[in-house]
Amino acid sequence: MSDHEANSYRWMTNHGHGSFGTIRPDDDFLHLAGNPPGASVTETYYFGFHIADQAVHGYIYIWVHPNLRVVTAGAMISRGFQHAFLAADYCDIRAYLALDEHHDPGTGVMRFPSGLTLTPVEAMGHWRLQLDAPALQTSFDLEARAAQPPIIRSDLKHLDQNMHVRGELVLRGRRHRVDCHQIRDRSWANPRLEDPMPVPPYDWLCLTRGAEFSMNLSLFDDLRVLGDAGGVLRVPPKLLQDGWVALGAGPSAEQRRIVEVAKKTTRTPDTLMPLRHEVTAVDDRGDRYDLLGESIGGCNWNGWPNMIWRQNLMRWTCNGAPCWGESQEVQWHETVRLLSRAPATAVAPAGNAQTD
Repeated sequence: MSDHEANSYRWMTNHGHGSFGTIRPDDDFLHLAGNPPGASVTETYYFGFHIADQAVHGYIYIWVHPNLRVVTAGAMISRGFQHAFLAADYCDIRAYLALDEHHDPGTGVMRFPSGLTLTPVEAMGHWRLQLDAPALQTSFDLEARAAQPPIIRSDLKHLDQNMHVRGELVLRGRRHRVDCHQIRDRSWANPRLEDPMPVPPYDWLCLTRGAEFSMNLSLFDDLRVLGDAGGVLRVPPKLLQDGWVALGAGPSAEQRRIVEVAKKTTRTPDTLMPLRHEVTAVDDRGDRYDLLGESIGGCNWNGWPNMIWRQNLMRWTCNGAPCWGESQEVQWHETVRLLSRAPATAVAPAGNAQTD
């Protein structure tokens, strides 16, 4: 693996030494100074919500390039499976917006021309998420409150957090009540190069069971199972890049690191959308979690032209107990080319077995 290849996907692998970082409330606001140099330096906000019994899945994404003073921002809401993000019930994600025109540095409020507004009410504890798109008969007014404390990576450049999301959604004129738990995430101060990286699929898997339990796994597929197209694909030394589990509600939730994981993924042979994840994970106390995730709805988004992002609402079980969450899978050119040329009758499996 060349140094250039390693640097291309360092944003997925540079997570520190595996312990937890310190919660700093200011990290819930934009870092507009002190960033490393380079046009690709990235800062993101992701919030999601769902209505499980109707397979409604909401996706809110803010992607800032602070050194360029540019922001990509918007939301997508889909029901069931859609073949493309433009087929979603609602989709408005603007690629090139002037950051300083849409962000108030004094309050942290972000307002965008799509009608999307994000308001920090309490750092690391409470956000208000609003959308007003009358031309599409779509709006939402949601309160996202911390169900558990944030999980901070030891590199102090990323957090995940189990949020209780409640409020009202109007989707194409139909009114819905939202009341769910879903993990938000946030990254900052990391270069995110857009190179066409020759790597296997990269999954961000998350699940919650109310306020009492949440888990996140970030990992690459194992080429021994996925296949390798004659040595075209490369992987970092570790397939499991980040993983944690939080047990118990509120500020006293216990945070543990996931140290071992095995994963097999079943994808559709035509669109390569993940349909099923079978996962076994072990935490740093030796406790084991047997997970089964089945997609009940999915869509995709090309975050930039050299990648495709598979976004799925997942019905999970963990040691037999029901959970809900997501599968976010990023695929690049060589992987899509390889799997798309597989025999049409074969559902390409993927797996992962790695000790962190």
